[in-house]
Amino acid sequence: MSTEMFNLVHTANTQGLIFGFCYAISIGPVNFMAIRRGILNGFQELFMVGLGAAFVDASFAYIVFAGLSKDGIVGSLKLIIWCVSVVFLLYLAYSLFLEIREDPNATSAVKKQTQFIDNSFVMGFLIAASNPYTLIYWVGMVGTLQLSGNIDIAGGAATSFFSAVLVSELVWFMALGIAVHYSRNLFNRHMLKTITRFFGLLLFGYYVFMASKVVLNLIHTGGAAALPR
Repeated sequence: MSTEMFNLVHTANTQGLIFGFCYAISIGPVNFMAIRRGILNGFQELFMVGLGAAFVDASFAYIVFAGLSKDGIVGSLKLIIWCVSVVFLLYLAYSLFLEIREDPNATSAVKKQTQFIDNSFVMGFLIAASNPYTLIYWVGMVGTLQLSGNIDIAGGAATSFFSAVLVSELVWFMALGIAVHYSRNLFNRHMLKTITRFFGLLLFGYYVFMASKVVLNLIHTGGAAALPR
């Protein structure tokens, strides 16, 4: 292994761990959903939400680090992906609104309709993948590493970057899962119900905000700076 390649792999590992952990702990829908699932169903469900989101983040990090995408999603592909994201986010908002209302009939009907995405891993994956700003975030972060002119070499170190991001995010979700699991015993059932409803409202607000943000950006600018998760 050449000195340049060794230095790049070392950078990929250290910066991947830092970028991944910082992105994972940021306040946003993935953590809201993970905490909500953890309170309702325990450590495993929380961790699976995190695993789904971490896989998406690590994959985007790999794509950018390997030089497969320097500018994020552009052109007609961007329009298609963002429109799909809007529909998915509004659908999640609708289903979550009915769940928060606690209407047994409506909730039962929604659960049948959304059964295919109700798996915690799938939910975490889709929440992260439907955020059109995720790839923009990784374009910005990888850009700080100043890899221009070394894309061929960077492609060889991309796997290390992928692994570092994935591991660092999973460490966060494991720690969060342990904290939520043991803190559940500190609250009574009524308080836990209030907490889950609170995170449900936060998720609902995020879905509506992000959908409107995407629509406005498509109309006016076609893009925007990265937003927190």
